[in-house]
Amino acid sequence: MIFKYIHVTFVVIVYLSAFLYVLYRLNKAFPKVKKIVFWRLSLLLSAFFVVVQYLRIGNFGKSFLIFQCVAYLWMTIVFYTFFFILLGDFVVLLLRRIPSLWKKFHPFETRTRKCYYLFSICLSAALLAYGLVHFSHPKIVHLEIEVDKPVPDWNILLVSDLHLGTMTPTLLQKQVETMNALQPDLVLMVGDQFELSPKDVEQAGYSEVLRSIQAPQGVFVVNGNHEVRHGYLRMQNYAADFYKTMNMYLLSDTSIVLDNQLTLIGRMDTMRGVKRRSLESIMANTPKDIPNILLDHQPLDLAAAQHCDIDLQLSGHMHNGQLFPMNMVQWAKCLFNRKLHYGYRKMGNTNYYVTAGLGGSGAPIRIGTTGEIVLIRFKQKTP
Repeated sequence: MIFKYIHVTFVVIVYLSAFLYVLYRLNKAFPKVKKIVFWRLSLLLSAFFVVVQYLRIGNFGKSFLIFQCVAYLWMTIVFYTFFFILLGDFVVLLLRRIPSLWKKFHPFETRTRKCYYLFSICLSAALLAYGLVHFSHPKIVHLEIEVDKPVPDWNILLVSDLHLGTMTPTLLQKQVETMNALQPDLVLMVGDQFELSPKDVEQAGYSEVLRSIQAPQGVFVVNGNHEVRHGYLRMQNYAADFYKTMNMYLLSDTSIVLDNQLTLIGRMDTMRGVKRRSLESIMANTPKDIPNILLDHQPLDLAAAQHCDIDLQLSGHMHNGQLFPMNMVQWAKCLFNRKLHYGYRKMGNTNYYVTAGLGGSGAPIRIGTTGEIVLIRFKQKTP
């Protein structure tokens, strides 16, 4: 719990720093309009955002999600406006270091700043509108995995991070129709299916839509950190029965062999405070002569998969940043810690894929990244 408060406080400090910088710059550019409705509204929305951040810790259920969505949409506008204004200030700083250019620019600085700041706000709002529309248009990724074993002739669909509660039942229905059109034999969901407690999922209409997924070999899921936060781990047996009502099967530090052709291994999430079995113990009695797939929500324990001769590890969690430039920040960070934030990689004989996910956290918005459904086919290596 203390860690959650520390994390939220960090987010609030970063947000307020960006917001106050934007407010400072706009006040300097438009000193005569300080007390109009826009300023008061922006202060009210910022206070609202801070309150929502701390209330999120309390897990208030589905009625709280609309407030969370509004707060994150506002945050998006603030951060993009901050980014554009900061970029403009950097350009001005460069101009000041070139006397010949600064002499020409300086007489028009005040007017240019005003126009640029208004443009920044409008562009941020336009990006928000684009992100809301783009969110509902995922791409289909085709992934072929070569293994030195007999392979099933199956279409395997990977989806992750639906964040149902943020994604509406209507949009989920559209995505399920897209999934069914790909004629999957097997569907795998690697965590963060829900932003809701189990009791709210049925009431909101998600259960009926999820039951319409068509996959002869079944739909298998693992829980992510959001399920842990909403109590799915504390009621483990109930959660397994809850998934079964939607024709979905929970793998929680367990494995299953499908039709003697494929082994699935599902791990509990690595969220702070969660103790999970070692991968070696989970795989102790699994067959070695057929392909296996490891479902692990967070792409952190990569070495364990390689050590245990996993053919394919599937993860999500990262959303590929969800909003630019967070995808670039994740990419840069992974260069240093040798982790994965998105896409395919092979280490030794183990294949890894981290999906950008189908939904989004906080608000239904994607900018600079695209949600995805991944269609996987196994191929046997030729001698």
